[in-house]
Amino acid sequence: MFDLIIFDCDGTLVDSLDGIARAAQRALDELGYHRDLSHDDIAQVVGLSLEEAMATLMPDADPEFRTNAVLGYKRHYQAMADGRELLAPLFPGVRDTLETLEAAGVVMGVATGKSLRGVQRTFQEHDLAHFFTAVMTADQAPSKPHPAMVENILRATGFSASQTLMVGDTLYDIEMGRNAGTWTAAVTYGCHSRARLTEARPDHWLETMPELLAIDGVRAQLRNS
Repeated sequence: MFDLIIFDCDGTLVDSLDGIARAAQRALDELGYHRDLSHDDIAQVVGLSLEEAMATLMPDADPEFRTNAVLGYKRHYQAMADGRELLAPLFPGVRDTLETLEAAGVVMGVATGKSLRGVQRTFQEHDLAHFFTAVMTADQAPSKPHPAMVENILRATGFSASQTLMVGDTLYDIEMGRNAGTWTAAVTYGCHSRARLTEARPDHWLETMPELLAIDGVRAQLRNS
């Protein structure tokens, strides 16, 4: 049975790709870096820390330039949030699934490439904080696919990797879970294609979030609640 389920945030719980893409484009435009970012460009780096993402998007830029891009992104994203320009709805079935797991006593955590401030904003917007016992972000641990985020959550909750399921929409999420020794479930509605996710060999596939409740280890936990 899975006693602990760890979720990614962007692309798994919330559909935030458009806002991320617009903030990134504004940051690059402000610095005079001439590249038109597509949603697919952004989808490939969602899940990484901002530093890793900017290094991928601007491989020819020097470290100081990329640091300024990160700062610009944060500023633009915050301004968009303050101006209520950001639309990052929950994916269908997410809230119902979290409520079912919470009622069954399943411990839940979040491991995300977002900043802690960004996660807190998302939690407040959707009233999610009460679902999650532990949260690890890219400003608290090395970027995915390094296993540190998951390992820190395991230590904080007292569960072993074998009791844990990592749920995410990117190659980095699944590799992070595998690197930490957990079971993994890949959602196919997020940022990375099924073909790319296949490279990480997830243990389970989810076309929708409610399908999580049908995984054997989750279903057994629900029966015993």
